[in-house]
Amino acid sequence: MGVAACLVILKYIDFETSYDSFHVNSPTLYRVVRSITQNGETKLPNVVTSYGLGPALEADFPEIKQSIRTHSMYGGAVIMYTPATGQHLAFHMDKIQMVDPAFLRAFSFKAINGSAETALDKPSSVVITKAVAEKYFGNEDPLGKTLKVAGGWSDGEYTVTAVLENIPGNTHFNFDVLLPTHNLLQNGQYLQDDGWGWNNFITYVELNNENSIEKVRRRLAAFTKQIMDVRTSDSGFETTLQFQPIREIHTDTGIRIDTGGISRSSIYFFATIAVFILFIAWINYINLSTARALERAREVGIKKSVGAYRSQLITQFFFESVLINFVGIVLATGLAVGLLPVVANIIGKELTFDFSDHRLWFTLLGLFVFGSLASGVYPALALSSFRIVDVLKGQQKSGGFSLRQVLVVFQFAASLLLIAGTFVVYRQISFMQNHDKGLRMDQMLVVNGPSILTWEQSKQRMRIFKDELKKVPGVSDVATSASIPGGGHNWGADIRRIGTQPKDFKSGSVVWIDPDFIPVYDIKFISGKNFDANVKSDMESVIINEASLAAFGLGTAEQALSQQLLMGDDTCAILGVVKNYNWNSLKSDHMPFLFRADTISTAKISIHLKGENMSNTVAAIEKLYTQLIPDDPFRYDFLDDFFNTQYRTDQQFGEIFAIFAGLAVIISCLGLLGLASFTTTQKLKEIGVRKVLGASISSIIYLLTRRFMRLILIASVISFPLTWYAMDTWLSGFAFRVGIQWELFFIPLLILIVIALITVSVQVLKGAMTNPTRVLRSE
Repeated sequence: MGVAACLVILKYIDFETSYDSFHVNSPTLYRVVRSITQNGETKLPNVVTSYGLGPALEADFPEIKQSIRTHSMYGGAVIMYTPATGQHLAFHMDKIQMVDPAFLRAFSFKAINGSAETALDKPSSVVITKAVAEKYFGNEDPLGKTLKVAGGWSDGEYTVTAVLENIPGNTHFNFDVLLPTHNLLQNGQYLQDDGWGWNNFITYVELNNENSIEKVRRRLAAFTKQIMDVRTSDSGFETTLQFQPIREIHTDTGIRIDTGGISRSSIYFFATIAVFILFIAWINYINLSTARALERAREVGIKKSVGAYRSQLITQFFFESVLINFVGIVLATGLAVGLLPVVANIIGKELTFDFSDHRLWFTLLGLFVFGSLASGVYPALALSSFRIVDVLKGQQKSGGFSLRQVLVVFQFAASLLLIAGTFVVYRQISFMQNHDKGLRMDQMLVVNGPSILTWEQSKQRMRIFKDELKKVPGVSDVATSASIPGGGHNWGADIRRIGTQPKDFKSGSVVWIDPDFIPVYDIKFISGKNFDANVKSDMESVIINEASLAAFGLGTAEQALSQQLLMGDDTCAILGVVKNYNWNSLKSDHMPFLFRADTISTAKISIHLKGENMSNTVAAIEKLYTQLIPDDPFRYDFLDDFFNTQYRTDQQFGEIFAIFAGLAVIISCLGLLGLASFTTTQKLKEIGVRKVLGASISSIIYLLTRRFMRLILIASVISFPLTWYAMDTWLSGFAFRVGIQWELFFIPLLILIVIALITVSVQVLKGAMTNPTRVLRSE
């Protein structure tokens, strides 16, 4: 079990650290990361850059072979296909990426139809995955077929030029459809821009060779000063660029607008668990081997008396360890193959052992050799060291008793650490999910707006849809917005108070809402009022949160109402100030957040349900939607479920951590069970004598279990500081977190005491119930 758990953990770690290693050019591929320093304060690194950065880097650095820009189609789009004969197909696709033509030349995504290298050269081309091809075309050849895209930023008709294998799980790219960036860049906001005004692309570069990176890094500071800082000198911004190796993206989680990775500390946690489990398993073997010392002492004495050398005895006992480790490795491999799908199901990725991979065989060999040595050397030396005269007289005592106590304490300390770790992970996740976010989240149904209609048509239909929804019996309130909690913002703006200097710009998040949004979400006002659709000045103003007061130097909530903010080129009065709310994950602190008004939004419609007959209400809403917008797929989420998807990685971490922590505790208890059984067997005569002299069963149980309880208390003293450090380290990644309180230490201790008592008492009770005459008749 110990080796099997270790193998599964190592495979999981190998998978998490293998991201994007399959790209042929991975040693020379980098993502550009941008950091901003303003007035001496460096902000969190960001992956989004301007669309002019890639070509500028490519032109300025001869070491750069090519640059690649990508842009996610946030919110997705409806993709339609109308065959010559058959049913019209329309599906909403979320995983759409707009990329430069060089994308498939730089990254090694395998094409099963068409040529990947030239597939995106034409503006009207589209590349899809095998799963999408089967969804739209079945068994037909997709090449040359026409797909219509609607509702995104690159609407139009596209010809399928290539089909890729489904994207592997170990890549930070997440797409089903690729479109060229050409059509996106024809939008007005980009045609009117010089390439540096909008930071919403992700830029990658491919170098000529692996040695080019140091040359590039030495010149990056000069590049940013000459090309980028001159454009933001009035604002006091200084830009720093970093080239992040593509293979490190998944494990580098300290970057803004970058989700889905796993922190290096989490990987270290799992590696530590693997080491703990192995050591616990080896300690079990050492403890049980040395515990049997008295039983085997006579064997050693007799063998020595008939001429056996100590080296022969060492070989015998060591061979026993080798044999047990070999059988254990064989059984563990089969057990690991069965356990791996459980972990794969949790993380939603495909994990398999590749027995053609030489690293797996080296790992098995290493576990076998090191395990045999670690668990076999000491028992072999200890058992072979008995003196003939002492053991035959029955005077030899079991060696290694004090060492055995140390090893048992290590087991208990490791088990306490793992139980406490599991406890705090689940407490933190539960805290984030149930924490008052300052927003109404329960019974909130969010329906996606139409994609296939024109802008004016969408606004018209959404007005009708909103009005008709209010007539549905199960509907309480309705509002529209351009985004929802957990769904990001619409605009990451540079904002400052009127009257301040350009260098005083601060970043703020902006979302467009209709006047019903704040009441529907029950957001509380501190000062000011809500938008009024009938008052033009209200609809041109903004509503800010508490965090904006200090960020923009607005004074108190009442004083802020007389201030104005400059947002890009717009000057906006402050209409109201609301309490802070958690629009995003509780991993991040409250940031400046602003609402701007729109009479109706076509992106999201939030519907607060009354609670009774919700399934019937949802069905009525769907019927109404399909009547008004018949060709658009009906898509909805419950807000609390959607919001909590931000914690999916943490939940996966907690579930996997709990599985392996549980295995470690089980293995510890198995060793404890064997040790208690053997200790009880050794003391059967003592138990018999005590019972003859009138000792009660409870007093005998207390006598034999108290030594184990003493070891647990010693282990708790050792583990508590380590547990506090581990908890504090993990929780430091959350802006809102549970406090480290006494129950996080003592409840795991109580759990371990109960488990140990049950484990030990079962064996002790059997010994205490034994008839004294059965064990004393031979004396």
